[in-house]
Amino acid sequence: MVTVAREKRQVCGLAQVQPEAVVLGKIHSYESLGLVGDGRHLRLDAITRLASTVIGAPVAMVSVIQPHLDRQFITSSEGLAEDLANARQVPLDLSICRHVQASNAPLVIEDLLDDPRTASNALVREHGLRSYIGVPIHTSTGQAIGALCCITTEVWHWTEAQLETMEQLAACVDDLVTLKTLQIEEQKANRKLRAIAGARSGFVTHISHEIRTPLTGMVGSIRLLNKLQLSGMAGDLVTLLNRTSLRLLDIVNDTLDLSRLDAGTFRIAQEECDLQKVVQDVVESHRPAAALKSIDVTVRSDLSEQIYLVDRMALSSVLDNLFGNAVKFTQSGQAEIRLGHDSYGNVKIEVADTGVGIPAPLQQAIFDEFEQAGPRIARKYGGTGLGMAMVKRLVELMDGEIELVSQPDEGTTITVILPLESLNARRVEQFA
Repeated sequence: MVTVAREKRQVCGLAQVQPEAVVLGKIHSYESLGLVGDGRHLRLDAITRLASTVIGAPVAMVSVIQPHLDRQFITSSEGLAEDLANARQVPLDLSICRHVQASNAPLVIEDLLDDPRTASNALVREHGLRSYIGVPIHTSTGQAIGALCCITTEVWHWTEAQLETMEQLAACVDDLVTLKTLQIEEQKANRKLRAIAGARSGFVTHISHEIRTPLTGMVGSIRLLNKLQLSGMAGDLVTLLNRTSLRLLDIVNDTLDLSRLDAGTFRIAQEECDLQKVVQDVVESHRPAAALKSIDVTVRSDLSEQIYLVDRMALSSVLDNLFGNAVKFTQSGQAEIRLGHDSYGNVKIEVADTGVGIPAPLQQAIFDEFEQAGPRIARKYGGTGLGMAMVKRLVELMDGEIELVSQPDEGTTITVILPLESLNARRVEQFA
């Protein structure tokens, strides 16, 4: 006869982890863990079939004990009598697995009719059960909740190897319970994070609106003062106020735009658009800033008079951010936008400059919120670090892709690929 008074072997992954390293103190109902109910648990079914096959016993079960309902619920079974398999529960006074759960230790009975705990059990006699081996299964906190067991219809001399195999399989059951617990906790955490993010986004939007309203009035008033062309210290102060108020307004506008993207309220529209005209409008808006630094700004287009379905506002925002950066970070040389198609017929927009460039380790980071190409760049050129994050999100909302190629002190080229529908091509097909 095997010895059962020994520590349970833990061999399947998470079962080797100490309980406090998992989710200590997290209590979940058997229903939420999928251990009771009408549904089937395919992974547990696989374990019971494996137990039956490897142990060589015709019957195998995974059960949980529910004292408050006075029952042993059969979560998974193999080879069980049809009436028991359909009922999926046994009264506690007829349960053998309750002894395993109560002791939190393996139970081996070679002859059920010769053991005082089971000799008078009506279920044992009715179904011809003779030999039993069971090991406890646990929650993620280590609490015994039931058993994995195998039963034969003849007297069986269980071996040490068979008990060890049962313990290993029970450890795998424990892992499944732990994984389900972790999934539940992850879902709860995600719901909480979404609620926090929603509240944050709403708060930021509200505050940004409250700031932008008076700020817009201030910017307008400062512009009027600036037109007076005041001299001396007064003129210098007005120039400073004009520059800083415009920068502050940009920050507020960027924050509002990002809040809309966070909240999922930004919707991509489809409208007829001449891409070349949109690009030219963007370039012209930045020409004065480029002229101050003697930067050449150009547009090269292979899409003359091509009309596409696109969200004009989203596209303009993307191009404005990209070309604005090209001008901002270029001290001499040129900034250029190139329009064309890629090899698959998608619209290809390249924004290239001969500016300061971006070191390779920082190239991906500039697409993250509040990130720029290093603290020196942030101090020198200012900005919120939100522009490129918004560009990436808008491009993704338009089902496009964005790619950056850059070398420090040599310049940067950012390529945007957009799968836009050409109305010119559609009209050709209609008249073909």
